[in-house]
Amino acid sequence: MKNQASKSNKLRQACVLTASVLACSAAWAQSSVTIYGLVDVGVDSVHKGEGNVQGTVFGLSGTTPVPNAIASPSTRTTRMAPSLTAQSHFGIKGTEDIGGGWKGGFTLEGGLQADGGTLGNDGRLFGRQAFVSLTTPYGEVRLGRQASPMLIAGYIATTERLGSTDLMGAGLVVNNLQTYQDNMASFLVRKGPWLGVLSYSTNAGVASRVSAARASATSATPAANANTGQIIGGLTAGAESADDRGRAQGALLAYNGKPFAILAAYHRNDFRGAQVGIASLAGGGTFIPLYTADTFTGAMIGAKFQLPAGTMLVANFHQGQYKNVGALDPKVQTASAGIKHPIGNWELGAQYMQSRFKNFTKGKDSGVMLGVDYNFSKRTALYSRVGFVDDDRGNIVRGTVTPLPIAGGPGALLVPLGAQEVPLFSGAGQNVDARTSIVSLGLRHYF
Repeated sequence: MKNQASKSNKLRQACVLTASVLACSAAWAQSSVTIYGLVDVGVDSVHKGEGNVQGTVFGLSGTTPVPNAIASPSTRTTRMAPSLTAQSHFGIKGTEDIGGGWKGGFTLEGGLQADGGTLGNDGRLFGRQAFVSLTTPYGEVRLGRQASPMLIAGYIATTERLGSTDLMGAGLVVNNLQTYQDNMASFLVRKGPWLGVLSYSTNAGVASRVSAARASATSATPAANANTGQIIGGLTAGAESADDRGRAQGALLAYNGKPFAILAAYHRNDFRGAQVGIASLAGGGTFIPLYTADTFTGAMIGAKFQLPAGTMLVANFHQGQYKNVGALDPKVQTASAGIKHPIGNWELGAQYMQSRFKNFTKGKDSGVMLGVDYNFSKRTALYSRVGFVDDDRGNIVRGTVTPLPIAGGPGALLVPLGAQEVPLFSGAGQNVDARTSIVSLGLRHYF
């Protein structure tokens, strides 16, 4: 009798357990959580020719000119470099089907510097995206830090993945807020191949002072603080202010079909008198103001076409315009084109880019990048990139707040002025009026 009672109890327990599992399964069937990411690391050799900064703010020690060989020497560096062909990242995302075509969801996504195991995006845990979403029958609402409409356009209008050797992304980083933005509300509508996005941010990431200073000190800049300023989109730059500094709007309309895609994107943000200048290491960290910024607007058009053989042709054009207090209103135009062709497991590619100040210094940057990938699978690839960017420093101009001389093309000049978070070639940067070249070999894996 005891054995029979024991078996009966075990049977009841098994039934209860089975019912519980089925109930949980039914609940999980309505929601899901996904862990995903990408790791890209390579070994590269970067050569920078001797720059020509004589007579500019970058060639002065106080008021004393510094020789080019000291201020901007020729260098050759062999290193382990992250994110050459794609930005390394990790993420967690989830959705819940709440019925009637409505879904709740979230995304938490952070950048990685896989060469040293550190966080990217100025040291943020979820520096790429951190938002909650609600999908309705009419579109999707997102609230939190997100990719801007301009960045979404950049991913469509390139042959690559916006890594640091992707020259077709040069227009995006004319202003770093065109990539990821704090405090953003957006509305997305998808209808077949059509995609529309509208966005608004109370402060996308503009501090009262803008410089190349980061959350942590570097060999060239002190740590960011209220005195030294920080990069556009820096770690604490997105705090809301009473004067609407950093307010941003964006829009994207894209037809992303096959065999072709076409798009247009727009971006604007208000600086509201933020000072732009140089963060100096002198005296434990000082700020040298150059001019006062009022607004920035950017616009981009792009097109992509895939031939029957699988060859992909892409082109894009971007224009960015800074409006400043005074006579300095830098306008940057960037045009690029790329081709990628698959041969079995191989992919061969080439890109050309030219970015120039139409006014201001009238300097320009021109680059060529050649690439080859061997895809072991859909997730794992071996790659190589070989290319260069030439800088033409243009004219020497003087700031309006501090009358110091300034020269250089967009890529060489906007990084030390804090407009770009990550310069070309994973932080290698450029020398003014010189060629910077790269040869690399690396691995990329999606998970």
